[in-house]
Amino acid sequence: MSDIETLRKSLAHSSEGLSSEDKKKMAVSAITTILDALGRGVGPFGEWEQRCLAASIIALRASKYDDSRALARRAIWPEENRRNSGVARLLLRPGMLTLDELARELKIAQAMPPRRFQAAA
Repeated sequence: MSDIETLRKSLAHSSEGLSSEDKKKMAVSAITTILDALGRGVGPFGEWEQRCLAASIIALRASKYDDSRALARRAIWPEENRRNSGVARLLLRPGMLTLDELARELKIAQAMPPRRFQAAA
């Protein structure tokens, strides 16, 4: 099994039934793990990975923790699974183009308090 396959399997745990805070921790851990692995050269770091990780951090800011984790995991999808994904249409965001910039944005998002959603009146 390759390093990237091992990484994929290590991030496959379910978050069902967990508290919001625990889901946030899982999302942050997934993003951090993937950033570290890509920084070590476990996989390529190109436009696909940039888009997935940027979208993941944006979802984290919006307190969409399951979405955030799922988007981060897409960064390490096999090539054959990438063709039909909506991630390919996301714009690359200034300030979220390099691993260092993404790590910085992750720290900012991690420190943000959860968003409170108000019910429609």
